[in-house]
Amino acid sequence: MSKTTLKKLLKELDRDQLAEVLLELYDARKDAREYLEYFVSPNENAMLEKYKAVILKEFFPAKGRARTRTSVCKKAIKEFTTLHPSPRLIADLKMHLVECIARYAVATRSWVKESVENTWRQTFDDALNYMYANDLLDESMERINKVLSTAKGLRGPLRHVLPEVYENFVSTVV
Repeated sequence: MSKTTLKKLLKELDRDQLAEVLLELYDARKDAREYLEYFVSPNENAMLEKYKAVILKEFFPAKGRARTRTSVCKKAIKEFTTLHPSPRLIADLKMHLVECIARYAVATRSWVKESVENTWRQTFDDALNYMYANDLLDESMERINKVLSTAKGLRGPLRHVLPEVYENFVSTVV
């Protein structure tokens, strides 16, 4: 069903019917419940911390070994973005993933799965472009430089991943 069709159908409902549909949606889907709760009482910082914890748990769980499921991390970023928080918080979450992967690479002595390396590259590039588009680069330079210096301290091909992404970004922006 298209948005236009849905909009037309919702306009035909009276206020009580619309409230009933929303309550059924609230009961039926966890992600809808979360969105509606956020809509009623938007606490951006609490949601940011929740999604940061999801990412952190993938790389540094309280017990057990790291699962490093990049799909879970990407999903967390996407879900947070759908809540429409401020761009500064979205950039913060993206950089949090980049920083977690950097810390994980240091902890594992530069050994990471190829999927993690690819996510590292893509997320850093995405974060740089997002920060540039939202005029957040200047205030994020300290974090960017810290991640770049961490990456340069790694062994093997990982040491070149983020510096290459940054150099390509700078060459396209200038």
